[in-house]
Amino acid sequence: MKFTYFFASLLLCAFALSLFACGPQPAQQVFQATLPVTQNNAPVYTPTPTFTASPTPTITPSLTPTATLTLTPTTTPTITPTLPLLTLTPVSGDGAPPAYESGPAPLSATAGWSCDDFPCEDDLNGFMERIQTPPGFALEHVGQFPGQPMQLTYGPDGRLYATVLENGTRNGAVYAMDENGESERYSGDFVSPVGLAFQPGTDILYVSARVTLEEGGGLWRVPSSGGEPVPVITDLPCCYSVIDNQPNGLIFGPDGYLYMGIGSLTDRAESQNPKSEPYAEIHPLEAAVLRIQPHTGEVAVYAQGLHNPYDLAFDAAGQLYATDGGLVSGIGDRLLAIDEGGHYGWPYWRTRGCEECPPKPGNVTISDDLFRFPDNSAPRGLIVYTGTQYPINYFNHLFVVLWNGIPGGQRVVRIDPQNIPQAVEDDVLPEAEPFITGLIRPIDVTIAPDGSLVVADFIYGHVWRVRYVGI
Repeated sequence: MKFTYFFASLLLCAFALSLFACGPQPAQQVFQATLPVTQNNAPVYTPTPTFTASPTPTITPSLTPTATLTLTPTTTPTITPTLPLLTLTPVSGDGAPPAYESGPAPLSATAGWSCDDFPCEDDLNGFMERIQTPPGFALEHVGQFPGQPMQLTYGPDGRLYATVLENGTRNGAVYAMDENGESERYSGDFVSPVGLAFQPGTDILYVSARVTLEEGGGLWRVPSSGGEPVPVITDLPCCYSVIDNQPNGLIFGPDGYLYMGIGSLTDRAESQNPKSEPYAEIHPLEAAVLRIQPHTGEVAVYAQGLHNPYDLAFDAAGQLYATDGGLVSGIGDRLLAIDEGGHYGWPYWRTRGCEECPPKPGNVTISDDLFRFPDNSAPRGLIVYTGTQYPINYFNHLFVVLWNGIPGGQRVVRIDPQNIPQAVEDDVLPEAEPFITGLIRPIDVTIAPDGSLVVADFIYGHVWRVRYVGI
């Protein structure tokens, strides 16, 4: 009986094993679920069972380089701020005409023109007759900007660029003028644009202006071929008035850095709360020449104590110069040779006759002026002549624009920094040599690609060129 039960159990187990061996194979079920026969990309892989495991390792490596490549564009922009700055090669006067001393430009009549004191806007013949240059130099009309130009520079394309105030307002744009005198709007809109400078070796333009009409100074970068300006710095100190004392002239130095003149926030450090503080606190970046890394916008103070430095220029040896406008009372108009770390006196001008100015602290050493202009002459544009179109003895001479309508104003003057004019009488300022006279309100001067000088007049936007023609 027991044997019969045991034998029956053995037969049942054998039957069960036979059923299991003849049924579907579990391993084949797993393979079918992983890579079904109907999969669209199955033809890419070998259909034989021996290669069925290959899709997994093949797909995984193909994803790895894709993930790596997607990171590359995000790292590219970080390279731009670290690009090295282009340092400038010193220039020389080799090839200039022989030395020639022309003497001063003559003066013209101040009345009797088509619009009384001056020719009318479209009276170019009248202007050609009124504007005077020294013997051996010739005047010609270049063109007219559609507004009031502030500062000038030539671009790498040979065109004349200017910051221009439009429609009688303090808003404006950058314009470019070609060799035929035709101008076009290049970039805008800016609030009170003044300085402009092309970065050496590029066609990238930098412009100084205001953030708003009454506060905030800034620096903008204009991309190649014009277009929308990009802010670089927008928190510079500004402004004393809606007209003056803001971020002003720009120039790239021999070291590749950008230099900016920036005006004071007050006239004579007058306090807004005289009962609690006798004088205003001086902002670290106001009334100064700033040195700026153009790629990053990093700012450092190069020199201090300038009331309203309007324009800057380097000579062939790397010496920096600046024109500086004086107080509302008119005192302090001057030309400065700027040294790094120097302090040029403002607001400690009691010795200049400003009794309301603060006394000089004992730890401040004041550097001398290079040249003092008459009060209210309003020195504006400045250039150091480094061309070769003029005679060799003009090389490294300074040409300064005097804006205001006073005796000795409304002209471009020439100054040899190695031979500063001296006063012939006590308490009488020396006179700078007139080079271009008869202008209305000259605003800036620059060197053209051919080495001639170009000057802009603010009132009508006319631009004039002065060439050396010899005698």
